[in-house]
Amino acid sequence: MAPSPVDTPFQGTISLKAVPTQKYNLAARRLRLGGIESSYPIFARDNRTSPRIFNSSGGAGSRFAQEGRWTGNYTIRKEWATENKLIHRRMNIFYGWWIVAISFVIHSLSTGLYWLGFSVFFLPISRDLDLSRTAASLPFTLRGIVGILQSPFVGLLVDRFGPAKVLFFSAAVGGLGFLLLSRVDTYTRFLIVFLCVVSLGMTSFDAPTTTATGRWFTRKRGLAMALAYMGFAFGGIVLTPLLALGVNTFGWRTTAFGAGIGILVVALPLATRLYRSPEALGLQPDGVPPVRETDPEWSRTAPEPVPRDYSVGEALRTRTYWILCVSCGLRATVFMGISLHLVPIMTWKGLNEETAGFLIGAFAFVWLIATPVMGWAGDRWSKTRIAATPAFLGALAMFLLVLLDKVEVWQMVLLLALWATNEGSWALNFAILADQFGRKHYGALRGVMLMAINLMSFGSPVYTGWVFDQTGSYQWVIAPAGVLLGVAGLLNWFLSQVHPNRPALQLG
Repeated sequence: MAPSPVDTPFQGTISLKAVPTQKYNLAARRLRLGGIESSYPIFARDNRTSPRIFNSSGGAGSRFAQEGRWTGNYTIRKEWATENKLIHRRMNIFYGWWIVAISFVIHSLSTGLYWLGFSVFFLPISRDLDLSRTAASLPFTLRGIVGILQSPFVGLLVDRFGPAKVLFFSAAVGGLGFLLLSRVDTYTRFLIVFLCVVSLGMTSFDAPTTTATGRWFTRKRGLAMALAYMGFAFGGIVLTPLLALGVNTFGWRTTAFGAGIGILVVALPLATRLYRSPEALGLQPDGVPPVRETDPEWSRTAPEPVPRDYSVGEALRTRTYWILCVSCGLRATVFMGISLHLVPIMTWKGLNEETAGFLIGAFAFVWLIATPVMGWAGDRWSKTRIAATPAFLGALAMFLLVLLDKVEVWQMVLLLALWATNEGSWALNFAILADQFGRKHYGALRGVMLMAINLMSFGSPVYTGWVFDQTGSYQWVIAPAGVLLGVAGLLNWFLSQVHPNRPALQLG
């Protein structure tokens, strides 16, 4: 009987000389295959011997068989034809997915405690320090300036020193900031602690994780980014309502102190496992084994098209880069202007404060569901068109909110759900950036992109507070937000579909 393709003997030698002992042991355990005789040598190791060659005809292999470790004759299946695939069987998972899991947790802390979490802190801090909406919004506008100044440098630091060190420093500073925030008793101290400590740490959380995720994947980058970015929504679903509960039960100061402890306990250990790239561990993106000239033809994986690696200067001379920056900047302008005032906006529309705090969880739940769906779709169809569609849905939500005088809970849930789909598109836009401009300088490219985004959006929180102080209404905030989201969707829609071998559109 002719051998099936999957049981075709491996015609070559697998060298595991650079692999730790426990992974040699793994290779030996995985080769209990039986079937067709093969005398091709295989390197393996047991606990008592140095690497040995064994086969079906005697030698070390016969001794293994006599001890009951091997039965029958041996052949290597197609899917185990390289050392990387043997090694990956140990945990049955590519380490890149652990990078995604770490990113998920870090993003949960970022949004749940900071980006959406401060919407819960906004009114209690305003009352405690006797602040107007404009004054209370000012630190969040100045936060954008901090982001403008630090974003490109954080990206460069990630490329230079690796994501683990940058994330460790950011987590330490952010956690300390929340601890200090719980002790402020004047507006001046609040400004200093929030801007110089809390924001300095928390705004740098996603740069290391997004850069690492973008480097660990190519063909599955859209899905990987989406799964990591689900953490942003998960934080809103779980942590933000817990903050609301904590503020209502224990007060905002005790809750802020607990948030700082949580950041230090969770984020610092995870930061040490955020490896910069698969090459740092001798692996390849997506877990694809490297193709070697000695590999038989049937064992080789089809090469993935490799995008050109653009430098920052080269990317800045392309229309594609600026279209992405403007589209994301418009989305950020809406999010920064409304998310901080989300609870006040819902109370303005007739809901009570506690209900409004919990409804943020509904917003985040839809965000959680939309993110992986769009990531999965973006890997199969046009990323640019998939990213454009939720911006149109967000614009629709804004216009409907303008038309409604008072809202019921179910109506607000529906409107928040429409807007939340737009927030699920961030992963796709950052995946487009990596697809178009490559992995080598991704940290710096994303850092400069975030600087442009912050330049566009940093003034929106104070504008929102100023409009309410002047008019007693958020009407002239929400209506322009709908227009901005519509424009962002159009920019994505008409952006050329990215292909790894197609150069970015040049300016001029």
